[in-house]
Amino acid sequence: MRGLRLHSLGRIAIGFALGLSLAIALAGVGVYLALLDAIDHQVDLRLQGEARELLEGGAGPADIARRIARESSERESADIGFLLRDPRGAVIAGNIAPARPLPIGISTVKGDVKIPGLSRGRAWVTRLSGGGTLALVAESEPIDQHDHRRVRILAIGFGAVVALLLIGTFALIRAIRINIAAIGNTAEAIIDGDLRARVPVERPSSVFGGLAVTFNRMLDRIGELVTGMRSISNDIAHDLRTPLSRLHGRLAALASAPEAAPVRDELAEAVAESEEILAIFAAILRISEVEGGERRAGFERLDLAALAAEVGEGLQLLVTESGRTFVPPALDQMVRVEGDPRLLTQLIVNLIENAISHTPLGTTIRLEVRREGQTALLRIEDDGPGIPAADRDHALRRFGRLDASRNTRGHGLGLTLAAAIARLHRGTLELADAGPGLRVTLRLALVA
Repeated sequence: MRGLRLHSLGRIAIGFALGLSLAIALAGVGVYLALLDAIDHQVDLRLQGEARELLEGGAGPADIARRIARESSERESADIGFLLRDPRGAVIAGNIAPARPLPIGISTVKGDVKIPGLSRGRAWVTRLSGGGTLALVAESEPIDQHDHRRVRILAIGFGAVVALLLIGTFALIRAIRINIAAIGNTAEAIIDGDLRARVPVERPSSVFGGLAVTFNRMLDRIGELVTGMRSISNDIAHDLRTPLSRLHGRLAALASAPEAAPVRDELAEAVAESEEILAIFAAILRISEVEGGERRAGFERLDLAALAAEVGEGLQLLVTESGRTFVPPALDQMVRVEGDPRLLTQLIVNLIENAISHTPLGTTIRLEVRREGQTALLRIEDDGPGIPAADRDHALRRFGRLDASRNTRGHGLGLTLAAAIARLHRGTLELADAGPGLRVTLRLALVA
């Protein structure tokens, strides 16, 4: 379809309707012309029959004149015009006087020949052996304005067919759009995290009903797989967090014991590593909770600019003590969105901590909130090394640590959690080049 440049259902249906309407119109013209031709043919046969009777037996001009007088008075031929001329063109007999000469043979005559009572007809003209001519003219429109009435009848008939075609086409378009919209709405709900959403099925035996049933079966299977994967992650995190917490406590207790002085540094390293593992499991559980979509029930309207300013004020000391410069957002306008303030706070914290972890000393980190049309933008930007364009998608995946950050502390889930929070809020999280550095932009819909 792309090659045909028919990119929408409406265009395809309208193109089909117009094409079929054109075909019907051409068929109507063909029927009209065929009807005219049939009438003309019948009139021609009648004229030729009358002419044979007038010329029967090799009649001369006087005999033909008498026969014309007789035929003109008879009821069956009273609607035929006769005209007999001598070789010089003088009228010998007849009941018509055309305004212009009629051509030899069969021809169509109209009102321009100015024969009284004739709007359209057929003429048959033959040259006689003595040099004269005999012309016969008969109406092909026995009723006044018959041609216009015939056109009107055909137009009404074929117009009704075209109207029914257009009504049926647009009814089909509407039915298809309704069903496609139902599938689209279900897909949007799935994207938003509602894995229980399904396409409504009214008649399973219909084409669209069968498609909806198949689509729902596919969603059931996907839901089972996603639930299974999520359950595995949650089960692992839950089952291992308790023994790891006990291990962390024992290591911390050993590290504080006097007899552990020779290996206190190693024990401190082990305590730090166990804390990192516990943080990973906590992040996995947090991401699963956010991706489940249940937190959307607690959304409220809030000022994103005020929230960012408050979080930035709390993080300013952390950024400064890390050897970096922090530029807080300017609180000069209200940017109202709908969301979970705790999750949005965590998103900002994660992004700023990510910037601290992956930029050198002396880096400037900026936090900005502003409007752009009907969209709210929250942007965190640094002038550090940034992320290559080819690696940005990878950085948003779970445990998506880049080679350059393998030697730094962390678990590669900070950006993943931020992206999950953005999706929960029906927004997007974009990574871009700050020239130099990394620019992370959260886009959310504004609310009144």
